[in-house]
Amino acid sequence: QKLGFQTFVAPFAPNGKPLHVHGFLEKFEQTANDTATQLKKLSAHGIPLMGIEPSMTLAYRAEYKKVLGAENAPEVLLVQEWLAKNPEKLQAGDKSKTQTFQLLAHCTEKTNAAASIGDWQNLFKTLGHDLQVLDVGCCGMAGTYGHETQNVETSKKIYQMSWAEAVNTPDYQNTLVASGYSCRSQVKRMDGKTLPHPLQVLLQTYVNH
Repeated sequence: QKLGFQTFVAPFAPNGKPLHVHGFLEKFEQTANDTATQLKKLSAHGIPLMGIEPSMTLAYRAEYKKVLGAENAPEVLLVQEWLAKNPEKLQAGDKSKTQTFQLLAHCTEKTNAAASIGDWQNLFKTLGHDLQVLDVGCCGMAGTYGHETQNVETSKKIYQMSWAEAVNTPDYQNTLVASGYSCRSQVKRMDGKTLPHPLQVLLQTYVNH
């Protein structure tokens, strides 16, 4: 809205990603069909669709297409992909207030939509900031995996392999952002720290301009 867009939040509908992860494929296909039908009704009115959470959003172009067919899956862009398609709306920020941030990207985002990481960097640059992408592996949460009792210890070990160091690096305090909900949940659980989504820091710095 600060950039001049009129935004709408779609009525809640289950995405079905957890069903797919846990192997409830028939239920997932039913859920995907119902949700895709509703989303395609919106897009038929010329409303572009975008999602904020990478894992859920990218399910529409991967798991949905696999069970419904490409022609029946809704086109839903990651929020940074959609903003990258509307550069005329992005106003350069005050270069004297440039800040440097570090992105801890979601694994699905890095593997299934690698170009979108560059979209994040370009978005930050256009709005007057620098965004460094940190080279880390999986945070260990992996959707619902880290929440399951039998996986907790393994989840902690995976987190310690790379994320723990990045999260606790003194130079990165107050400048880290994370795009994945599960990743932010893992950081809060393991280190008691709250990392913002990239859009949250962009909103804050844009308002401050």
